[in-house]
Amino acid sequence: MLTVLKIFIFLFVLFPFSAKADLFTITLTQGMNTVTKGFTSVIDVFDKYQNGQLNTILATYDKDAAATGVLNFRGIEMKLDYTGAGDNSTLTFQIPSLGINEVFGGAGNTQEQAFDKFKEYLKSNHADLLTKILKESVSHTPYDSVAGNPSSLMSQMADMAFSNPTLYTTERAVMSSQSGGFVLLSPSGSQHKIKGADGIERTATTMNLPLGYTFKFDNNWALGIDLPLSYIDMDGSKTYAAQLGASLQIPLYKEKWLVTVSGRAGATASEDSLSGGILYMASATSRFTQNLTDSTAVTLINMFGIIKDYTLDVKGYSIKYGLKNNVFKNGLELRQKLSEKTALTVFGYDTRFTGSDLYVDSYDEVGVRFTKYFSKDSFFSGIDLTGAYIFGDNYKAYNVGLSLLF
Repeated sequence: MLTVLKIFIFLFVLFPFSAKADLFTITLTQGMNTVTKGFTSVIDVFDKYQNGQLNTILATYDKDAAATGVLNFRGIEMKLDYTGAGDNSTLTFQIPSLGINEVFGGAGNTQEQAFDKFKEYLKSNHADLLTKILKESVSHTPYDSVAGNPSSLMSQMADMAFSNPTLYTTERAVMSSQSGGFVLLSPSGSQHKIKGADGIERTATTMNLPLGYTFKFDNNWALGIDLPLSYIDMDGSKTYAAQLGASLQIPLYKEKWLVTVSGRAGATASEDSLSGGILYMASATSRFTQNLTDSTAVTLINMFGIIKDYTLDVKGYSIKYGLKNNVFKNGLELRQKLSEKTALTVFGYDTRFTGSDLYVDSYDEVGVRFTKYFSKDSFFSGIDLTGAYIFGDNYKAYNVGLSLLF
């Protein structure tokens, strides 16, 4: 446990959290006075409206006078305009990119009461309003926690199904002539640089801890269960995610050709960004290895998966994206044995999504992995140390990870 804590401390130092650009901004105008303020949580913005505290944004704010507000909601422009005065206040809500224009309040309503009606409208998801906003978010901005960018839950699930460290460890078990059960700890950290349509580059720092258990049978079939846990910081807005996966690996031709079928479910939620969702995924992966020499081997990896979403409730808001995507992930690995118990692997992977529109629907990854094998009498069965660079349109990332097989 102390070793794992040291690894996480190292990852936190390597990938410091960024807060250079708030994920939400509100520009409030009343009369001749205008001010813009940033927030890491949209709930904080809503609280200012609901509690009659807009004077904490614009010091001269008068809630008995008309005012206009322009909210940048994770890259989507929304307008919150007050007209009328006192107990006859009206709130007009607009999203120009979606053609949405709704009016709340009116006679007998204060600004706060008009805003309460707006919040209830959001929570009811009337006319699939939230679904439309969320679809706009994943297709036109790179800031959603569920999909649309490589730090999102959808991409993490695809990457986990492809690399599947829980089952990949069976190769090390084969090398050490072991059968039975194996426990995996695989902490990793990554820093993502993502540029939105507004030209602003934001930073997402991700910490992952996949936990896994594999049982390898004497015939080299293997059954794996994995539980990846994730924490994501997008310029100060915090998101949590978890997955649960089950996989069966079947050797079709000795240890040269391995086919894995798996199913997994993942959930993510962020009160800060008012986003979250549940995804389901089924996938099949083929790994074919050809020895070039006694110490050099090349592996071709191909994966196809189907991912869908399910409704999730976050702080009373019913959130459904209506996503259905196919994922194709392919790659090559070249492994060179350095000694009887060590190996160095260089790899390149390509990831592509089809189906529902995503802001980042493809990206590539290149990296290197150092592997140490141990004998069956050792405390560890194997250790991997991996470093990778990931890139795509308006996107780049760095990742380091350590896999420990017990």
